[in-house]
Amino acid sequence: MAQDYYSTLGIPKTASAEEIKRAYRKLAHQYHPDKGEKGDAEKFKEVSEAYQVLSDPSKRSQYDQFGSAYNGARGQGGGPQGFSGFDFSQSMGGFEDAFDIFSDIFGGGAQSRSSRRERGVDLEMELYLSFEEAVFGVEREIQIEKKDTCLKCQGSGAEPGTKISTCPKCHGAGQIRTSRRTIFGQMSQVSTCDVCEGSGKTAETPCSECAGSGTKRRLKKLQIKIPAGVEDGQRIRVSGEGEVGYRGSAAGDLYIRLHVKSHKFFKREGEHIYSEIPISFYQAALGTKVMTETVDGEVELKIPGGTQSGKVFRLKDRGAAILNGSGRGDHFVTVRVVTPTKLNKKEKDYFKKMAEDKGEAVDIDDSLWAKFTG
Repeated sequence: MAQDYYSTLGIPKTASAEEIKRAYRKLAHQYHPDKGEKGDAEKFKEVSEAYQVLSDPSKRSQYDQFGSAYNGARGQGGGPQGFSGFDFSQSMGGFEDAFDIFSDIFGGGAQSRSSRRERGVDLEMELYLSFEEAVFGVEREIQIEKKDTCLKCQGSGAEPGTKISTCPKCHGAGQIRTSRRTIFGQMSQVSTCDVCEGSGKTAETPCSECAGSGTKRRLKKLQIKIPAGVEDGQRIRVSGEGEVGYRGSAAGDLYIRLHVKSHKFFKREGEHIYSEIPISFYQAALGTKVMTETVDGEVELKIPGGTQSGKVFRLKDRGAAILNGSGRGDHFVTVRVVTPTKLNKKEKDYFKKMAEDKGEAVDIDDSLWAKFTG
């Protein structure tokens, strides 16, 4: 009886390609013959045959259509071909995919394949700005301790004036490929060259300052330009100023997290700035001109007569710079009318008469008034 490929892998018929691959990887580990008594060559063949079919969209479609009558994974005579006919290029998208799946079984995992010529580590630091520096931008000098290019050998790893040669073991590739016969036939394994440690080159005399690594930990000063319009909590990236990689590989990046200090008078939302000013009852009633603070200094604000408390006035283009754009936001000033708390007798009589003329009732506590007037 023909096997049910979905049951063999323990997956539903709706399984995705990733689910199929994951199920196969698990079972391949479980049944692989190299595990000795724990392995099961027959089971391993079954799961491999199932994966060969279900991992190929065309074969899977035919299998779903014809079921047990499908013989695409077998020879033309209907009998099993065995593993000498296992087609990696069709069922696994080429040798590299096959190697990825079996790498940890045969000891050629990603860790051993990866070269030390990888990109350097990213770094992060914090920087505090004043309210105005965030609004207008600023250039700052910062210091950061990091693994940087060795100044003596300029990252080559060789003592200045000595020869750097192509690695005799890997011939400049930085990796060593070894072959091994397996149940699938000849399998290759790639690992980092142990002579040049993945660089592809060897120094005749290693640098005395960095011991041949090409890197040295040191304190470095950087001039950083903070763009106008940044906000609290944002990060900016300084390309290539993280830690350097191994012997000439690309450096990581430096990320700077910004902290903007609060302001005594201003608040900010995006590119707009907000503030409040107090005016007297008389100024609100009759109108006036007042000087109000902005990030550009004091400017004159005209208050028309009859202004109510809470009225908002807009000062165009007096806000923060628009980050990654052009122009500036606006500054919004909210007027707060301050009601007088102490009136002399003349003022009291004046307001009382005004209220009577308008037919408005007032109730003045003379005993309270006496406390203020004496």
